[in-house]
Amino acid sequence: MRAPTASLVVVGSEVLSAKVPDENGPWLAGRLRQLGVELRAVATVADRLDEIVEAVDRERRRVGWLFTSGGVGPTHDDLTLAAVARALGRPLVRHPGLVEAYAALHRRHHGGAPPPDAALRMADVPEGTELLGDQGYPTLRCSNVVMLPGVPRFFRYQFDRVATLLGGAPFRLAVVFLAVAEEQIAAPLAAVARAHPRAELGSYPQFDGGDHQVRLTVESRDLGAVERALAALLAALPTEAVLRVQGP
Repeated sequence: MRAPTASLVVVGSEVLSAKVPDENGPWLAGRLRQLGVELRAVATVADRLDEIVEAVDRERRRVGWLFTSGGVGPTHDDLTLAAVARALGRPLVRHPGLVEAYAALHRRHHGGAPPPDAALRMADVPEGTELLGDQGYPTLRCSNVVMLPGVPRFFRYQFDRVATLLGGAPFRLAVVFLAVAEEQIAAPLAAVARAHPRAELGSYPQFDGGDHQVRLTVESRDLGAVERALAALLAALPTEAVLRVQGP
């Protein structure tokens, strides 16, 4: 079975202009790694319909899951739902279940008052959209596109309601901390990487005064592949260069 893959499209001119930092991209990268899902790309686009359509259409075709962040609110610059509909070649339709959910939320937080027409704009979704997870605050899925809010705590809440659908084997990771510089271990590292293609090896120099100069990582969904590559790596490195090993 092929391992699951995903991309994220972050929608928001405020992110590109640095008015609002992107918290969802880094959080999702870590969460997907925990779930065994390979994140292929994080694309950030402005609040422009054609740019969102292009990013959604490109990414949804090359990964198993596409997540979007932001642009699902009631204002004029919330364009994600319309963009996903266009990218999928589907019309926007008003979803009765969403109307009911948003009306209930509005009444609960506004003294029982009915929602204004602008709020119900959020219930106009691509035809065929499913409401998953918490039906009082549902997660929207249409085809392989999951449309999430931009507010980090809501993004995380709605993502975790569908996380069980992703179903990947978890990644296994070993980390080697070295007392020498990268150029001193580049050749043996490259040789081990060639000999152990089932494990991904990475090298990350340290410049902020820590107790090590380089951090090497050995990663794979296959625990045996990590263990074999790690053993080969430790055999190839000078003993005095290795400070400590963590994992797998």
